[in-house]
Amino acid sequence: MAKKLKQYCGRLLLEYFRFCAKIQLKKNPGAVIIGVTGSAGKTSTRAAIAQVLRTHGKIKESVHSNSETGIPLNILGLRPHSYSLFDWIRLIIGAPVMLACNWEHYTYYIVEMGINSPDTPKNMSYLLKIIQPHIGVILGVGLSHTEAFDQLVKDHDPIRRSAKLRVAIAKEKMLLAKSLSPRGVAIINIDQKELVKERRDIMARQITIGKSEKANLQILQTDVGRGGFNLKMSYQGQIYQLRLPDLFPEVFAYTFAAAIAVGAALGIAPTASIPALSDYRAPAGRFRIFAGQKGSTIIDSSYNASPDTMLQSLKHLKQLGGRGKKIAVVGDMRELGESEKSAHKNLADWLSTYTDEAILFGGLTKKYVLPVLISRKFPVHHFDTMISLNKYLRSILKPKSFVLVKGSQNTILLERAVAAILENKDDTKLLCRRGSYWDKVRAKTS
Repeated sequence: MAKKLKQYCGRLLLEYFRFCAKIQLKKNPGAVIIGVTGSAGKTSTRAAIAQVLRTHGKIKESVHSNSETGIPLNILGLRPHSYSLFDWIRLIIGAPVMLACNWEHYTYYIVEMGINSPDTPKNMSYLLKIIQPHIGVILGVGLSHTEAFDQLVKDHDPIRRSAKLRVAIAKEKMLLAKSLSPRGVAIINIDQKELVKERRDIMARQITIGKSEKANLQILQTDVGRGGFNLKMSYQGQIYQLRLPDLFPEVFAYTFAAAIAVGAALGIAPTASIPALSDYRAPAGRFRIFAGQKGSTIIDSSYNASPDTMLQSLKHLKQLGGRGKKIAVVGDMRELGESEKSAHKNLADWLSTYTDEAILFGGLTKKYVLPVLISRKFPVHHFDTMISLNKYLRSILKPKSFVLVKGSQNTILLERAVAAILENKDDTKLLCRRGSYWDKVRAKTS
């Protein structure tokens, strides 16, 4: 009874915030709403789109807000502080206050639309009841947050199951593209076959991106090295080059292609979008590069982890590390449901292929990854506490070594490992999950 009452109250609260948010949106009837979805890369792409549009109008972004609660609160100009009962009461009272007082005006609203279930309210259909984008960006499909999709796939073979889960997730994410009006624009990564199969029934104009020759905005070449990140693209018969000093992984080609495509959809030529991206920095915890202690280099991808992004990160470590020692500090990949065993066994294969030493953290890596690497006599250590992990990590750093740090959220919080080996402690403020709330969470986590 208590559980049902809690669920009922939670649903009422969601509807309350949704109702208030829809009223707030009417204060900017001419604003262009750009929705961004995908299993990975939403935040990086949202930030890149903001870079492109910032010089063409006033922007609003859904920073740290991509869910059924986060989006309406962001629209209202509210943000949770502690997620306590008193904090929710503050937000409930604050919603009508913001309706009366918040007259923020913007030209563009760039909103991340994250889904982790096929069921309401954590699915795309519910998010589309809150907000209806004019432009939809669908980046890709990966095996993140697959636990809630397990019910849709009965096949237990790991390979077939993985393929069918991707199809199910693609169907959910592509609801964004299918919701767009004929005057809207859908920007779709056509290198992902699961998305291509779902392109039917889209009424909006489409701009496709990818390496495929069929892409409207084609990624021709991506080079990542000590000199930075170089991207060569083709759009409407013209060749364009984007050169950035940061060492982004190759997958960021889709991030920048999507941002340039959004610009094109709004009449902004690539010749204007590319210079706007010249000072782009990856969001915190998403492939940021830092100087580490003892002449090491840190690749900070500690914000979150899924099988696809983990593989991308390890390949990036291999590419950048060269002849230097390549160390991977990796935590559990959470919320994978029935796929967690096969995903973590694949992680063991990737670690032995792309790294020189693995440092593991979390129960899933201990259960599934550690035994495999020990059996192969691969250099590996598992730690149950962050204090012991950081002590060991500091002891093995050497000049020219590269350290990748990546793991899921929840109780993993591997930004603590990054902070422990930063050469410049002032860089701590540039890590993910900053603020008093997260300080308290970290203090309570071993």
